[in-house]
Order: sequence, then C-alpha cells, then structure tokens
Amino acid sequence: MIRRKGTTAEPLLNRELAEQLRRVGLQAQAEQILHDHRGRRHQVDILIELDDDAIAIEAEFAPARTVRSDAKKRLPERPLYWGGVPVTSVLTLIYPRLLQKIPESDAPEALAQCGELIFAQGIREDHEAAQQQDLFKTQEEETLWRSPQTGGPQALAELLHDFWIRTAQGAGIERTVTRASEAIATAAEILGRAPGMQADEESDPASTRALIWLNALLFQELLAKDLDPSALPPPHTKSRIPRPQPDLRPSQVLRQWKDILRINWWPIFHIARQTLADTPSPMDVEALGVLMPCAREMAEDRVVRRHDVAGRIFHRLLDTRKFLATNYTTIPGAVLLAGLAFDEESASWKKMDWTSQENIGGMRIVDPACGSGTLLMATLQEILKRWRRTEADEGKRGEVIKQVLEQVILGFDVVPGAIHLSAVTLSMAETRQVLKDLPLYLMHHDREENVERLGSLDFLKRAPNHSRVRERSLFASAGSDPGRTTGEGKQRHDICFPPDCKLIICNPPYTRAGGPGSAEHTDWNPVFGSMLSEKDAKKMQAALRKTLNGTPASLYAGLGSAFLTLADEHLGVDGRLAFVLPATGLTGSRWENIRQMLLTHYDVEWIVTSHDPRTRAKKAGLPGRNWVGFSESTRLAETLIVATKRNKGTKSKGFTRFVNLRRNPDEAIEAMGIARALLARRKQDMQTQGRMHAETVDTADEQWGEIIAIPQRTLEGQRWAYATFIQSGLTEAALNLRDNGILGKSVIQLQSLEHDWITGPAEMQIKNKKQGLFKIRETSDPTALGHPALWHHKGKHIHTLRAKSNARLRERRDRDEVKQQEMLDQGGRIQLARELRHAAQRVAAVCTEEPMLGVRSWISLKARKPRSGVEETLCLWLNSTPGLILRLIHANRPYLGRTSLPHELAQTLPLLDVSALSAKQLKAAKSLFADLESRSLKGIAELAKDETRRDLDRRLLTDVLYIHEVSEVERVAEALAREPVITVRH
Repeated sequence: MIRRKGTTAEPLLNRELAEQLRRVGLQAQAEQILHDHRGRRHQVDILIELDDDAIAIEAEFAPARTVRSDAKKRLPERPLYWGGVPVTSVLTLIYPRLLQKIPESDAPEALAQCGELIFAQGIREDHEAAQQQDLFKTQEEETLWRSPQTGGPQALAELLHDFWIRTAQGAGIERTVTRASEAIATAAEILGRAPGMQADEESDPASTRALIWLNALLFQELLAKDLDPSALPPPHTKSRIPRPQPDLRPSQVLRQWKDILRINWWPIFHIARQTLADTPSPMDVEALGVLMPCAREMAEDRVVRRHDVAGRIFHRLLDTRKFLATNYTTIPGAVLLAGLAFDEESASWKKMDWTSQENIGGMRIVDPACGSGTLLMATLQEILKRWRRTEADEGKRGEVIKQVLEQVILGFDVVPGAIHLSAVTLSMAETRQVLKDLPLYLMHHDREENVERLGSLDFLKRAPNHSRVRERSLFASAGSDPGRTTGEGKQRHDICFPPDCKLIICNPPYTRAGGPGSAEHTDWNPVFGSMLSEKDAKKMQAALRKTLNGTPASLYAGLGSAFLTLADEHLGVDGRLAFVLPATGLTGSRWENIRQMLLTHYDVEWIVTSHDPRTRAKKAGLPGRNWVGFSESTRLAETLIVATKRNKGTKSKGFTRFVNLRRNPDEAIEAMGIARALLARRKQDMQTQGRMHAETVDTADEQWGEIIAIPQRTLEGQRWAYATFIQSGLTEAALNLRDNGILGKSVIQLQSLEHDWITGPAEMQIKNKKQGLFKIRETSDPTALGHPALWHHKGKHIHTLRAKSNARLRERRDRDEVKQQEMLDQGGRIQLARELRHAAQRVAAVCTEEPMLGVRSWISLKARKPRSGVEETLCLWLNSTPGLILRLIHANRPYLGRTSLPHELAQTLPLLDVSALSAKQLKAAKSLFADLESRSLKGIAELAKDETRRDLDRRLLTDVLYIHEVSEVERVAEALAREPVITVRH
C-alpha cells in the first residue's frame, strides 16, 4: 500500500498514546493543564494516575534537546496536583522522527507498532543523598534520571504498572531502609534488657522481634488506609482496620491485633502479637514508641508498597544467614531472572492462555528457599504483565492477584523470620481485600526425636523423610505438633511439593561440604553450624549424604546443586527452572554431573553473568556490597540460569545464550530493559552452522554487555567457559587455543596437566590436625628445623619466577614415618598457585631450587619423565599470556578478580605439552628462565605493560616454540588487561 506523505503533530500522538495506555488499565489523560501553588499554568502532555500519586509524561520528537529541562518544570519544589493526587515523578518520552512524517490517519497503527520510543524516569530527590547511594545518573541538581529505555507503548505500560517501578522516591528507598534499620536497632537495644533477649553467636532475638513488630505495624497502617470494608467477611463487614496510634499502650495494640486476627492475616499478626504479649514492661512500651513513628513514616512515603524494604532489612539482621548461607536476591536481579523465566517464546508459555483465570489458577510455581519472597513477588509481576497484555479487565486485577497469591505460588523456607517476611512482602501487593491461607511453609531443619529434617531437601525422592514430610508451625507453642496455622487458626500437618510444576524459581543456599582436594581429604563446611550438638550435626551430615547419593548433586559443590536436583524431580515436561547460582557452577569439577543433567534433560536457554567491578562502601545502616552478585549479602560471583525441561529421550536443537554484563542493573527499570532487549534478541535468527555467534545487549543509549549464542550440543563434554570474559573476541581466541591449540595462525601442542605431571598432596593430608602428617611453621630461615615448604602467596614477597621456601614442615611423632617420607617424596620444584588474586599477585607458578611440598596456596608438580629444562619451560608457560588465558577459562571463579584451581581441576588444566619439545627447545627455555628468574613481575592485571612479562611472551614464543606471531599475543594481552576478571580487587 502506498502511503501519502504527511505530518503528524505531537498532541495527536499524545492523545493516541493516552488512549492505548487506557486500554491496558492505566488512568491516562493527554494535554492537561495544571496549576502550581502560585497559580502558574503547566501544560502536561500526558498524566498517569497511580493509586496515591501521578506521573507526568513530557513528550517530544527526536532529537528532543529540551525534553529533560521541560520535564523538570513538572517537578517544582511543591508538587503539582491532578485530581487530588501529587505529581511525584516524570517520564521523558522521545518519539522517533518517523512518526512525525506519516499521515495522521496512520498514526494510531504506527504508534502501536513502534518499538523505538525512548523513555526515562526522572525523580525529584535530594542531590547529596542520591550521590552517596550512587544509584542514578544526575543531569540536574534536583532531578535524577534513571537509565533511558527503548520499547513500544506496551513496554511503557508495563513499566508504569510494575510494583517496584511506581515509586515517588529515588534514592529514598535506601534512606527508608536506613531509617527502619536504625529504628529496629534502637528497639533491639531496649528489648535486649529483657530476660532471654540477649544476642549470642547463633541469633539476635531482640532484632528479629523488633523487625516483626515493625512489619505488623506497617501492614496495619496500609490496611487501615487501603482495605475496602465491604470486602471483609461477616461479621466484620463495613468495619475499618484501626490505625496504630503513637499513644497506644501495648495492651491496646494487642487488642487491635486480636481483632485483626479474627479476620485473617495470621502469618503477619499472630507471631507479632505472641511476642509482644511475652515482652515485659517497660521494654514493650519503649520499643513500640520507637517503631510506631517509623511505621507511619514508611506508610506515608508508600515506598514500602513498591520495594521489598522488609527483605533488605532482613538479611542484615538475622544471624541465621551465616549458618545457612542465605542470600537475599536483589530486586533488579529478581526482575531480570523472572523476566527471562517468562520468555513467551519458550515451550513453557507458548500454549498458555493468559486470558483464562482458570488456566492461571492451575499453574504451580514454587520457590523452595523463598527467603523474604522477592523472587515470588517478581513472579507475580510477570504473571500480571502477561495477563494485562490480553487487554483484560483491569477491574479484575485484585481477583487475579488474590488467586495467584492463594493458589499459584508456593514458598518453603527453614527460617521463621523468612516466612513471616514473605507473607508481609506478598500481602502488601494486595491490601484492598482479605487474603486467605498464603501457601508459605516453614520447614524443619533440625534433629528431633532421632529424626533428621533437611528442610525443603526432604522433598527429594531419596530423602529418608520423603514419605512423611511435615511442616513446622511458625505459630504453635513450644512442643506442639508441626503444622501451619491457616487464616482461621487451624493446623494442617502433611504437605507435599506439587508435581509437574510450571516454574521453580530459587536463590538457594550455597553452603558446601568442604574445601580443596578430594572428598576424603576435606573439612566439612558448617552446613549444620546451627546444630547445638556436634553429634546431631554429624547425624544431619550423614542424612544429607544419604539423600544426595545417586543424584547429580554433590555435597562438595554445595546445596545449590541439591536444590537444582530437587527442581528436576518436580518439574513436568516444558516446566521451567530459573536459578541464581554461584559462578563456579559453570566450570567447577564438582558441578559436572549437574551440567550434564541440564544438557541431557533441558534446553538451557539463558546463562547471565555479571562482571560488574563496582563495590559500594559500607555506610551507617547499610552494608557494603560487591555489585557483581545478584544477591545483596554475598561477595561471591553469581550467575542466572534459565532452562526448560524437554521430553525424555529428545535432544536439544536450540541455542544456549551466555550473557556477560559489564554492569549489573542498579534499578528494576534497568533490569526490565535488559530482559526486554534479551528476549528481543532471542527472536532473531541465530543460525550459525555450529559456530559461536555474538551480539550486543543494548537499551537506548547504554550497552550492557554481549550475548554469546552457541548450539547447546557444543557444550557436551566441556566446561562452560563462555562466561569468563566480557569481550566475546577474547573468549573466541581463548577457546580456539584450548580446543584446537591455535594461536593466531600457529598451532601449539597442548596436553592436560596430569599427562606429564604428578600433583602433590592436598593441604588436609599435610597439616590438618586430624589427618595431616606434619606440623607447619612459617619461616624463611633455611637453617630452621624441618623440611622446606612453600605456604603463603603474598604478592609483595613472591614476585619472581624463582621462589624460596617460606615455611618448614616437621614430622608429627604420632604418625607413620614411612607415610611421611612417601609424602615428602611427592614434592616437586614447580609450585602452581592454587588461588590467584590477579590484581595483587604476580606469578601463577614458581620454580624452587629444591623439591618441596606446596601447602594451601600452592600445588606441587613433579614431572613424570624428568628432563633437563622441563620444569623451567612449564614455569615460563604458566606465567605467559597464553598460559594465563587457559587458566582463566579453565579455573573456578569464586569471586570476580580471582581464580581457583582445586587439585582435581588442576589435573585437567590444558597446558603446553613439554614432552613434545626437543632438547634444543628445552635448552633455550632453560636459558630464558635463567635470564628472567630474578626479574620482578608486576601484578597480573598489568600484564600488557609489564616489560618482564612482555619479554617472557616474546622470547618463549620465538626462541622456544618457534612462533613469530608475537603481535597476536600482545593484542590478546591488551584485551585481557581490560577484563574485570583480572583487574578487579574483590
């Protein structure tokens, strides 16, 4: 069809956009005139009313040079009002020029189909506070702008609808968290004077009690304001929930909470009431006096309705976290994971009828380690998003939310405070009506009456408890039977993990059983550190081992692998798993069976890894954190994995997409944009004839990272090293070297380390108090009693290729002398660094004058076929750029900026096949080593400008390996020097 040329005016597009937004349930009006407190007129292009506030949209055609300055005028010091609600934020909206050039009659259809709208949210905020939080980019002194996003009217509507986007505060969420944390800390100090409220190594009951009271008071404030009295069941119809007044005595608060409990909300108010009744005076009066004003401020700000404030406080206060390795998922991380989990192109959702409430109600979505409910809340938002896309009746939104919360999503956890907070988080999504029987379950994680309870892992088929899983009541008195208190206060005992789940989404505990070395020579990590008895802990350990025997999970990989196995057992065909996991899951040797399970039974669609180098310093009321993780409370490098279960016996024909983010999203709006960009990429044709294919991840004016798409079948039999670097070109060069020995246009012969070298004993065998054969003492004195050993690895002390011993080993008299001598004979002259902090440490391996054992920081290597020069050659190779890049893609990455090579992983490390070198080449290597052995190397992060390492690279290639493409290695070194994996100091 031939279109007539024309010009479409901006007001017409504004009116049409407002109409399209109204169709998806938003109260939108175009071209409105508002007056400020001085009577001045403000023309607003589009206004959106959202419950208690409004958003103004300032629209212009590209290039829109004045759009932000015009938008700022809609946020004067005293807010504008529209229909009695304040305008608390603005959106700048940029129409592409193409829309201006079409006839007006074509504008509605063109706007509906346009995916190139650019929008950014602006918030009036205290400039200094926002800068301290480092959350937003600043354009004006008082207006903060979130990252621009690109999309169509549907994407704009979803942003405006989103629970976590609709906020009147920018960095105010962090101030609210700080304010609440301070109030809880003060209340906890008051409560700490009461008998039994003193904190110890295992718990802080006063802080937990104060947090629960604050949540109850806050939720009561919201119910008092929002709850429709006509929604209450008889005999409470037309009653109103009272607001908690600051002058109320504890006895009056108890009566109010008792009246609320007669209606419902047991998970929130029962434990609060019970603990308040148990608190003596005057501590109860004083603590409530601190918490009530805080609850009122939070409710008035409405921030808590749009952010998981309770969860942010939770992970800072509950000491149980240090025992169970509970990691609180960040809101952006949850939004990104849930967004990918609901990819409508996947088999899981293609046949889903989102218009049918019956179909929605028939889904089962589970988080087996739900924590404070962040992932479940993100899941709710994604369900609502897809329901709205059907242009459903927005008046039924409350029905859908109620249905999802009561029937669809289930949460399990072993921490009482977590279940309480999950209930609070989810209930705050719908305070206009009564919610009944939220399916949130507190699981046993203890040993009672000679029965070991493993929490959600009791649902595993091999668990001793599998046939009689019980939940534990959060509300029952001590000594009562396990069960859950429902909305009516009744007890229900037996529970089950639903079969054929549609989605299992989880950020599981990572705690693992042990450190380096083989299973029989490792310490047991305190998975059960909260057990009161060492005997009970051992029984729990045995029960967990028995449960995981015969499954792909490994005690030594960690509980994350056990939760993945649990998900696999309860997902139906086309069921979907979405997990936050440690990045070691992609390459760790103990995760190999889990990776094989995923390749065999799933289409592994998304693996998202952050390489964010930023660190937020610790401030008053706020913990420090590394932004590399998708969890608030961890320093570990993490990854997101999303996969769909296939029919048994079928093979994957799809692609696995590795997403390497340069920066983690700070805000939910950014996470939504990234998810939208990724899902748009998925729809593109990525037929690559089996080759790696790379794309960028872009939203509006920001490049977030790169996607590497590869056919899933090519992952068979290898570690998933595609998440090592942010530069896909570097990944391709590294894998070409690893898999084909190709460096530039030359070929290098490689072999696994175990082919030519014997690794020395693990640390446990050498110096462990129970198993070790020796005692160790740190000293560099060569005359000290004992055998020389290399122990610590400090960059300022060990910075050359030649190293001297820094410890002495002495035989234990209670050990077998023959075994001691056999162990000493395993020592070698090459010491491989087991762990590397690349920014600070300088060498990946050293050569010692005499054979010795490496301890803890080092792994001794001994040649299977000793030849003159082989040890010096290997030391040069391991410290060269090609040797380092092979280490990086093979090793574990427990933290950004570090790599780890436990013994079993070191044995398969690909390296130069020294046995294939001629005597002449080995002699040249020995001569090169002699020239360089006393020269200091710089930190590995500086390898591109380290003259000693450049000499090492150049002469190793040309003089020893007869490769003259030195420029290719220099190019790789320069690229490597830009990688966070070696430059970050985490």
